[in-house]
Amino acid sequence: KKEDTNAGRYIGKIGLVTMEINNELGVGQVNVSGSVWTARAVDGVVIPKGTNVEVESIEGVKLLVKTVP
Repeated sequence: KKEDTNAGRYIGKIGLVTMEINNELGVGQVNVSGSVWTARAVDGVVIPKGTNVEVESIEGVKLLVKTVP
């Protein structure tokens, strides 16, 4: 059985936006499992602070996230 280590364990997790995510301005932060990450929206929408998001993937040191319906 393959087990994710390090960053891979965050994929599929729910996090909280701690700084508005705005891809055009290049800003955004998410807290996932107690760790703060720089984040970008998968679909390019602006995601306000306080929104719950799901981690879709990781690109370098940035999480790619989408809002949780």
